[in-house]
Amino acid sequence: MGILQGAIDWFIGLGGTYFVPIVMLVIGLVCRAGLNTSVKSALLIGIGLTGLNLITDFSVAAMLPVTKQLSARLNADFSIVDIGYGSVTAAWSWPGVPWVILGIILLNVLLVSLKLTSTLWVDMWNIWHGQALGVMFWAFTGNLLLGIAVGVGTLVLSMFLADFHAKQFQAFNHLDGVTVPAPSATFPATFAFILMKVIKRIPGLNKVKASSNDLKEKFGLLGEHSVIGALLGVIIGVISGIEVAMIIQLAVKLAAILVILPAMLQFVADGIVPITENLSKFMKEKFKGRALNIAVDPVMLLSDPSVMSTVVIMYPIAIFVSAFLPGNNFLPVASLAALPYWIGGIAPYTKGNIVYNVIITTLWIIPTTLAATQLAGLTTGAAELTNILGGNIDAGTLVSSWDEGGNLLMWLIVKVSELFAG
Repeated sequence: MGILQGAIDWFIGLGGTYFVPIVMLVIGLVCRAGLNTSVKSALLIGIGLTGLNLITDFSVAAMLPVTKQLSARLNADFSIVDIGYGSVTAAWSWPGVPWVILGIILLNVLLVSLKLTSTLWVDMWNIWHGQALGVMFWAFTGNLLLGIAVGVGTLVLSMFLADFHAKQFQAFNHLDGVTVPAPSATFPATFAFILMKVIKRIPGLNKVKASSNDLKEKFGLLGEHSVIGALLGVIIGVISGIEVAMIIQLAVKLAAILVILPAMLQFVADGIVPITENLSKFMKEKFKGRALNIAVDPVMLLSDPSVMSTVVIMYPIAIFVSAFLPGNNFLPVASLAALPYWIGGIAPYTKGNIVYNVIITTLWIIPTTLAATQLAGLTTGAAELTNILGGNIDAGTLVSSWDEGGNLLMWLIVKVSELFAG
């Protein structure tokens, strides 16, 4: 088992940008997509993910001084340090890693064979979401087996949610034969599914049209993505009180984000689609008469322009909501990188309506931020057990994140466990 753990640690240690293309290359070869197609697709995926990571880091870096300035102006004191996607490292660094992987693979094959799910989970990278909750529950209980059970159980739940959301994801993003089982998409998508039923019953609000195309038609130049980004940069900069030079820089940076990101996403799509098409055909031969959906990364849900338009709008809103939220000691900065994936899950149910996106995302942020505060002890415990902080955080300091540090399912599991323990 030690050799297997070592091999997994090394492979995962490459990072998702490099790990995912290799997995897709192997899948392409296994499903007989051909060497040329498999290699080209794997490289395109790697290029797209590299560009996406650069844009994500660039986006957070652009907003970091602004959020700090906002915090200062609001005279807020936030003691919990935001480690953003630092929890990914902890997720792949605990003893339960191989068992969670083995557990979800075996259960997925069993459930597919029994026709209880249509999702074929080949997205090995996003198993990290279940791993993260597993290591957090291990930190909470001290019981490794319970941690593994929570990790696998979370992924199984998200797999069933992926089945439920598949048609909506496919129709909105023009993708056939795929779905997204990552909790970062399925959980907010479920939230959006429920809230849209409420919104559709509210007179006036249910008539609002605010897709990216609607904005272009109504506002012309002001509806262009680059112009929207620039205007938001100016508005955010003025509100935060930063100097004029920084406002100009922020405006150009946000405009660049809204224009460059779709190009990077297109690289990923161009790489994933040929492989998923061949994999779908291959699996249909193995499971004749079955309509199976191939699990893909939530990055595939970011292609609609409304997603990143909403992301940019949500940056200042997220900070204000968190700053004034009673009982909150966590200010998301690095965690702002989670917004695209949440909104990617929400947008299919709003049909790209930016107003609805903003409303639902704002309401999603409130309990998630409070959960990140309340679960900070577990996130910190997981970080300490896996030694991912390396002495970079002062002793006694709590750390947290939105994804998965603010996972509402984990919050519920912890509260129920505390109730029974009491």
